[in-house]
Formats: sequence, structure tokens, C-alpha cells
Amino acid sequence: MNDSYKSIDKYLEEFLLYKHSLGYSYVTHAYYLKKYVSFRKNNEPENMMDKESVDQYLGTLKDAPGTLYGTVCAMREFGRYLRKQGIDAYILAPKTVHQLTPDPPYFFTAEEIGHFFAAADSVRPFSGFRGREYIIPAIFRLMYCCGIRCKEARMLRCKNVFLEKGFLDIMWSKGPKNRRLYISQELVDYLILYDRKISGLYPGREYFFPGYRGRSYVSKCFIANNFRRCWEQSYPDFSGVQYPRAIDLRHHFAWANINKWASERLDVNVMLPYLMRYMGHQTVKQTLYYFHFVPDFYPSYRALAESSDDILPEVPQ
Repeated sequence: MNDSYKSIDKYLEEFLLYKHSLGYSYVTHAYYLKKYVSFRKNNEPENMMDKESVDQYLGTLKDAPGTLYGTVCAMREFGRYLRKQGIDAYILAPKTVHQLTPDPPYFFTAEEIGHFFAAADSVRPFSGFRGREYIIPAIFRLMYCCGIRCKEARMLRCKNVFLEKGFLDIMWSKGPKNRRLYISQELVDYLILYDRKISGLYPGREYFFPGYRGRSYVSKCFIANNFRRCWEQSYPDFSGVQYPRAIDLRHHFAWANINKWASERLDVNVMLPYLMRYMGHQTVKQTLYYFHFVPDFYPSYRALAESSDDILPEVPQ
């Protein structure tokens, strides 16, 4: 049945409200779906989500594999939603496109970390973006010390930062799950000074790391471009096989903690669930991914991956 009195953009609006009601931020997938809906309306607005229009639109993304994969996932969900509303929508089959293979993580040496933060601390004031010299070293320190995702750092709200109590709350990151992160006193002291300086420029700001002119939060490009700028300042002649990225600060956090456990001969089965919870992983196997990069753990990596789900203790909130 085709409920023609309602347009596809109206259904999309209701779908996004439904996702938000479940606790999902759903920002990137919403962007993908809005692009498709715009394409759909400009071509054959009287139709809904038919196979021909879906195939045509996906064909325009063949040179952007990352966007293509994300769009396919979003459109599959939206198609299922439309079916539940009685719309004869086309649902993309599983494995329509292959999941992208992520680049391997880059793990920093102590010397590289030192040089990188020396570069971040040397950022000069810029009249076009007040406070940039405070934001750059602070946001990268938070990512390095806590292993949080770039998005989690960018979208961190002031109301979820409790420096006087030594913790911050990560809200609605991947899925509707929240988590509380306790941070070191050294980082607390650093962020208190940062907060005092940035508050003087942007009083009453909503986000802990404000964007241009204090509006909203810093962008993906801000993170990526400034990470690369600091790295190139530290290593202008870098010739490694893989170029490090901001997300590698998160990878390094996991790897460094596991290395520390190995050197201290701690029980992995006891420590693993805490690292999983702290990093916001949905399953223990996501955390176990890092174990095969640590020589001391590699022989038992397969056994851990197969058995840990059955033996992990429950971790309190």
C-alpha cells in the first residue's frame, strides 16, 4: 500500500524523530538519508523508495566508498521503517557493498607524543578563531589521556564535565549508551585552567570545545587539519608507511594500557572489561582487537577472543 498523502521527506522526519527518541544522535546517517531524499524529490517526487531510484543514487557514490557504505546502511534501516508504515519500499540486501577495511592503527613512541604536544602547545593565537590556541592542546590531551573518540571530544557539553569531582559523562556516543569517565588529577588541573581561559572568551558556551565564534562544537575538519598540522610541525620529513591520524590517539590509549598490563603481569580477564567499558566498546571482541599488537599477548589472543564473553564479570555503572 502506498500512502501517497505523505511525502518521503515527511516520513524521513518521523523516522529521525523515532531514532532520537531511542537515544541515538543519528547525525551522519541522517545526512546520508537527506541527500537521497533530495535526489529522489528532484527526479521523481511522486515515488517513494523504489529500487530504481536507490540504484541510481548509489551509482553516484561509487567513487566515495566510505559514503557509499554508510549510505547503504542508513537506507536499509529507512527502508525497513517505511515497510512498517505500510509503504512498499525497497530494502537493500545485506552485503550490498563490502564493509570497508579500516587502516591499521598507528602507535606512538614516547618521543613522538612529546614532540606532538610541544607543537600543540606552541599554536599561536589567530584572530579568525579566538581561543584556538587553548582548544587544540586541550582537546588532543583529552583524547590521548582518555582514549575517547573524536566525535565524543567534539560534542562534549559543558554540563557533562564535572572537573571538581574528577569525571565527565559521555552521552549518546555509538548508540544510546552513556558512560562516565574518571580522569587523572593532572588532567583535571589542566582542564580547569583551559576552562577558565576559554570561558573568558565564550561565557555561557554550550560545548566544552566551542567551534568558530563559540557556535556549536569544533568540526571534524578542525580536528583532522590541526592534528596533521601539529604532526607535520614535529616531523616535517616523516616518511613512515602509514600517516598517523587523530583517531590513533584512541588506538594508542588501548595499546598503551595493554602493554602496561603485560609488563606488570596483571590478569587480563580482570582488566579487560574495565577497558571495554571505559572506551565505550559494544562487545569485548572490539577491545580484544588490540591484543594481537602486543607481543606478550599474541599467543593467547585467539583463545581470549573465543572464551572471554563467557567469563567476563559484570562491571557496575
